[in-house]
Amino acid sequence: MIEEMLIDIAERGYSPQDIKGAVINVLQPFFDNMESLNQYACESQLLSAFEFFIRYHYESEFEHGVKLVLDCYKNAYREQKQELWNVVISTYSIMAEDDNKMWSVRHNKLDLHNNDMYEKMMQIFQRIGDVLEISVKHIIQEIYALVFLQDKGYVDYEKIRKQDFGVVINNVITKGILQPVLVTEPSGMKLSDWRNIAYHHTYSIDNTGSIKCTYGKANKNVVVLSMQELENYAHKIIRSANALYIGRCIFLFDYIDSMPQNSVIETVSVRQNLCCEQFKIGLLSQEFMLGNVELSGEKVEIDIHDLSSDKEVGGRIIHCAQLLLNTWFTWKRKEVSINYFAKSGERVCCVSVEGEICKEILEGKKEKAYLAEKFHITE
Repeated sequence: MIEEMLIDIAERGYSPQDIKGAVINVLQPFFDNMESLNQYACESQLLSAFEFFIRYHYESEFEHGVKLVLDCYKNAYREQKQELWNVVISTYSIMAEDDNKMWSVRHNKLDLHNNDMYEKMMQIFQRIGDVLEISVKHIIQEIYALVFLQDKGYVDYEKIRKQDFGVVINNVITKGILQPVLVTEPSGMKLSDWRNIAYHHTYSIDNTGSIKCTYGKANKNVVVLSMQELENYAHKIIRSANALYIGRCIFLFDYIDSMPQNSVIETVSVRQNLCCEQFKIGLLSQEFMLGNVELSGEKVEIDIHDLSSDKEVGGRIIHCAQLLLNTWFTWKRKEVSINYFAKSGERVCCVSVEGEICKEILEGKKEKAYLAEKFHITE
């Protein structure tokens, strides 16, 4: 996970500039707009993308899959820029809700050492079904909408959303794109086949440990797998899901500045756990660790621990003051306070500000310099 990786990097003595440099170095081949990469390199989503490339370093299928996904979005951008943004903006609330749900999926750890083979099989298929239904399906629908848009010059996205998952995948594959991502080898089974097996529970295991999977509508297909083979397929399926997600994420950060300024984006509630996780990742990229969080109806007070031993304290205090904005955005309370702790564990000071100040700045009503006039430091 990215959090453990960033902690390890900090403990090895690397600076936030080193972290940002590493992220840029890894993601640079996938960006067209280097200014965007430089600006957003330490956003939690791109830090997570960085971690995925490290995780799959020896699996070229992941990088290849990300490039194929990027090609889909970039081709649509070049040919139908305005219409592409119309599609992407219309899916915003759907994708945001998927992120909310996937937080629970990601934090429900698979027990691959379970000696109960039936329970282990059930857990693996539950994970496969959740990942494909929650994370993959809507991205594939969006990609097919973009492919259709390039072919016809228009698209009815709501009509595409009503099509079966398998139909959409078949339509994408028919266009000659994304097959390495959407089809698992050596079985040749599509992601939609795995989704149907998982969601319709058309699988069983016998006393020898052989797992029988049945899929298809008119013509029933049967595949028999060992537990090890099922684990391998689960790995490939999740890798494909990650390639789809990261490819889309990179495109959005790469081209976000070209989004029409008058775009109306539906407001979506991001679950607290996900906001907090993104906040923690962002802190770690700056060599801070989130400690205790105390919430009340009116106030949020958090502890931030410095992981760096050689930074000038005054500068780090100012950095903590700047983090008051992120803290308010995460918990949205009327009073916001940060207790800053040095690496030694000693509490150095508390920086605080009224939540309304943060709100005005983040809504664009005030400049960021306004924060410097309003925050307080106490020992």
